[in-house]
Amino acid sequence: MRIPKETHTRRPWRIHELTRDFRVEDVWALPTPGGPDDLPLLVDWFTEGSAGGNGEGDGNGDSNGENPFTGIPGLLYEVRLRLGRAFGWDREGEGVGARVDSLRTRLPEDLRAGPRGPDLASVPFTSVYLTDTEWAAEMANSTVHTVMHIGWVPDGNGGHRGEMTVLVKPNGLLGRAYMAFVTPFRHLVVDPALMRMIGRDWRARTAPPVARRQEIPEEIRALIGHGRRGYADLFALATDGTIATPEVWARVMLEQVAGIQGQFVWRALLGLRLRRGASPQHIAGWRIAERRDGLIRVEAHGRMLTGNLVVQADGEQVSLATVLRYRHPRGARIWKRLSAVHRRVAPDLLRDTHRLVLARATGPKAGPKPGPDRTPRHF
Repeated sequence: MRIPKETHTRRPWRIHELTRDFRVEDVWALPTPGGPDDLPLLVDWFTEGSAGGNGEGDGNGDSNGENPFTGIPGLLYEVRLRLGRAFGWDREGEGVGARVDSLRTRLPEDLRAGPRGPDLASVPFTSVYLTDTEWAAEMANSTVHTVMHIGWVPDGNGGHRGEMTVLVKPNGLLGRAYMAFVTPFRHLVVDPALMRMIGRDWRARTAPPVARRQEIPEEIRALIGHGRRGYADLFALATDGTIATPEVWARVMLEQVAGIQGQFVWRALLGLRLRRGASPQHIAGWRIAERRDGLIRVEAHGRMLTGNLVVQADGEQVSLATVLRYRHPRGARIWKRLSAVHRRVAPDLLRDTHRLVLARATGPKAGPKPGPDRTPRHF
């Protein structure tokens, strides 16, 4: 959730003395409840898989690992990299230590002598310093010098949580124009999606396991069509007796949890034609093609592929099967890129759906009611 900038500026953070010529772009309360000493867990989330993940960055800002982001943030990060290459924003010689000096040159002696912290694996942020309650990392290109500050703060309810602040120093007219262009998009799409991803992964530390079934029932696999090329997978989650119809599971899953991000993937990336507006014969725009005891199937068609989603529920478990039939070679190429993200996200889609269905079944005490700021969305 985005919170007032004053939340950051009024705290006695050490970052203030290093960034007097930067402006606070935005501040976010992170959905990461924990104890007073849990900042390292959050730092690990940002840097997991990094060559600098041993707690000390090498200072070169190289991003040589895999993209750590999933879902929409991961896809948009890839788009940003492509634009950067096309327009030359990320040319060599434009980064930290070249176009701009590192903030480490401004560190007071005690911070310079302390731990530097790990660099991020796949985004070009270099760690500046790490304390018990703060971590700062920086990056620069031809448009802007950016600082990501992570603080660990009391949450007002006896616990603690993370707080992320983005500080920027645009590079002249180009930088100001770039920030004016990307800021609304970041606020509406990128950062909220990142917050949901952080919250999802944080909860997953103690979340129930989701199994990917290697054996897919023949009646589901047959949706691809005899002799046709396609894709099929099936994920299942034990629900411990949570009772709801398959249609309830599907509506919560596709309309609330997948939400606008799902619509973006289905419509914009896969080119599926989905109905607009609510309808008893559609779920999130997908047409209900089959409805029977313990199962509901929805389908959608596009020029590149036909999609079927099959939700089954029996009180003991809920499962989601995704079946695609390629209608054009381009559909196969696009899904090849998206399928890895889909397989990472599908377990969390089931977990978050279970949480909301359980809240419906047992009342408010089982968990927070769905809402625009609390409902995670995936695809």
